[in-house]
Amino acid sequence: MIENESDRKFLSNLYIENYEAMRQKAKSMLHDDAAVEDAIQDTFVYFARNLDKVYRVPCRVLPFFVVMCIKRKCIDYMKKQKTKSNHIAGSIDDADYHFEYPDSSVSTEDRALLHIDVELIKEAFSLLPDSLRDILQYKYLLEMSDKEIAELLGIKESSVRKSLTRARRAVYQICEEKGYVEKAN
Repeated sequence: MIENESDRKFLSNLYIENYEAMRQKAKSMLHDDAAVEDAIQDTFVYFARNLDKVYRVPCRVLPFFVVMCIKRKCIDYMKKQKTKSNHIAGSIDDADYHFEYPDSSVSTEDRALLHIDVELIKEAFSLLPDSLRDILQYKYLLEMSDKEIAELLGIKESSVRKSLTRARRAVYQICEEKGYVEKAN
């Protein structure tokens, strides 16, 4: 499907580096190993067909992009299954998986402010040391429990909680230094 050796290597590395995160996210949504693998495969077929878009994603947010794509594929899969059977045990509302404004009465100005807030947090997040960024990513992006994170990193759950606290404080401190929030007195 991909003729360029450089492109094949890029996709292969993308797969290797993000497979576990994708599998974790898909497993948390689909609970079926075959469906999980199908979702991962479908995501990489999408990447192969839209390589130009993938290349435009900044390296620092590429893992988020990959996980968001697998999330989308899982939601699509659940919708297809729901249509087929009109019933999925423990089906989930799509609103749980992507950001939408709660109602259409939210003003354009408020939408713009919310978008700016998200961008500021992303910038602060990108300035964190890798260890703190990873722990936040596991907790909030991959929605892993403290126990799962502890097992993954080979540390105690209490260490995970302490690291999460340090990471959240660091994001807040960066936001203060950048002037995104008022400094606490």
